[in-house]
Amino acid sequence: MKGARAFGVLLRNEWFKARKRVAFWIALGFYAFFTLMNYAQPFLEGSEGFRLPDMWASVFGDESPTVVIFASLTFVLLSATEFGWRTARQNVIDGLSKSQWFWGKALLLPMVGLAFIGVHVLIPTVLVLIRTDFAAAEAPLVPLSVLQAGAGLGMAFLSVGALAFLLTLVIRKTGAALAVWFLWVGPIESGMLPALVSRFLPDYRAWLDYLPFTNAFPLFEFRNYDAAAHERYAAAVEAAGRTPPAPVDPTWHMVTAAAWTALLVGIAYISFRRRDL
Repeated sequence: MKGARAFGVLLRNEWFKARKRVAFWIALGFYAFFTLMNYAQPFLEGSEGFRLPDMWASVFGDESPTVVIFASLTFVLLSATEFGWRTARQNVIDGLSKSQWFWGKALLLPMVGLAFIGVHVLIPTVLVLIRTDFAAAEAPLVPLSVLQAGAGLGMAFLSVGALAFLLTLVIRKTGAALAVWFLWVGPIESGMLPALVSRFLPDYRAWLDYLPFTNAFPLFEFRNYDAAAHERYAAAVEAAGRTPPAPVDPTWHMVTAAAWTALLVGIAYISFRRRDL
């Protein structure tokens, strides 16, 4: 298989396997229910801020880390079991090369991310469109910043999901891979490592902001892509008697996310090629 044909075959193969897995639909369905319940109250009450374009700050905001976690967890569930069930070996016996199997799994990563991010964005968008008065709109309902925020969320998932990808291919056990992934993005990267650096290397903390999960947080916030959203946020912070933070340019964080994705997938490929199925 070569070129676009190989790409299409691998993509169809991974989608066929994913859509046959109950774990995929349960995880996606649960996240859809979670998202629907999260927006049900403001929708039913007709809250003042529940309209476009104001609502984009909620869509791309506090709930964004949750979609990244759900999608990464689902990817591990779909991939690690192929080693335990020997389906990875069977795919190679049936005609795929090891490299083709690997790149098929690499294609599964954005596929899973797209499914969860689609649910994350589509459900509140449909609800808020029902409540939006199009005639009274004074600004574009879907500004360019929405596309930028969507791209940022996608890059954030790819970088964090690439860590799950690497651990899945190295550990090859669902429970262990999930445990190590959660250990890294939680206690280690968000707690232990910053504490150790602050204790022993307090002048060298800046690089901690560019670790995979920490680097993703500036990409989650809509106000970092939209000047008007940042002004509203700053006004709310000042009204609460606090000093608003300066806006963050997400460009370098997107570049860092892309670099992490390439590095982690590259390490996974080298490790995978050196081991038997």
